[in-house]
Amino acid sequence: MTLHNEAHTAFRVTGTGPVNVLLLHALTGGPDAADREGAKGWWAPLFKAGAPLAEEIVTVWTPNLFGSCYGSTGPDSVDDFPELSTREQAQVLANWIRTSGLYFDVLIGGSLGGMVALELALLVPDRFKALGVIGCGARADAWLWGINEIQRAILKSANLPDAEAIALARRAGMLTFRTPASFDGRFSSAPELRSWLAYHGDALAARFTRKSYLALLDAMDNHDLGKDRGSLTEVLSGLRLPLFILAMDPDLMFPRPVVEELAAAAKEAGVRCVVDWIDSIHGHDSFLIEWKQVETWVNQVLKEGGSCAC
Repeated sequence: MTLHNEAHTAFRVTGTGPVNVLLLHALTGGPDAADREGAKGWWAPLFKAGAPLAEEIVTVWTPNLFGSCYGSTGPDSVDDFPELSTREQAQVLANWIRTSGLYFDVLIGGSLGGMVALELALLVPDRFKALGVIGCGARADAWLWGINEIQRAILKSANLPDAEAIALARRAGMLTFRTPASFDGRFSSAPELRSWLAYHGDALAARFTRKSYLALLDAMDNHDLGKDRGSLTEVLSGLRLPLFILAMDPDLMFPRPVVEELAAAAKEAGVRCVVDWIDSIHGHDSFLIEWKQVETWVNQVLKEGGSCAC
């Protein structure tokens, strides 16, 4: 598909430190991982002074994924935009990296970004020294397809205006980002929970687009490292990078067996693979909540990337 070669990748660069990091966002994230004037970063605590991604320690590139709506080529800018997969998103990033002459010490991605990071590390392993993925597996499973289909059905409802469709789909999604224990510990009444869900739905509707939401759900659904390549173990034998996995248990989006499948295949393929689990009741969103635990893990990945002789 020629669109891969023609696609534009929007990105930001934060910091001037000696360690180079490529950081890939989750489903509705974007290039603003760090705070800047007029925008709140989705991983802002990790960029503060003394934190792992502080500007004097690292230089962080945060691209906007192919299909998203923060400046990169996507369905809002291209007619008849094709159905996406994480491999296609990685191909666009690989082209951008090669064209820009970029090399990185560390590649990190969370959720959808982790899926794309796995694909990207297979496409251009010579551009990275260490790989860290958060809250994802080697493939989308039927449970994830079902979660996404509920949101997709809302977004495709012709009788709903864009803002209402996005807000309602986000409400459904928020239920899978957290856990029953997280909700039960936070909300003491149904109206309180309804208000919280409405807030998050309206917040996304104010900053995202319906077409991009649908495109990125497709990318998640089509994620499969082994597709047209062979067994997962055979595929991961080409990784040639140490793999660090950060996962959550419970996680209603990516249950423990999905993560363990990736880790087991990596180890069978001879990949150095380290799995860490966030201790939290908050589920998938824990990597956006449990900052101390995330900091410890990021430091581990940075140490490997900075010391690995590749």
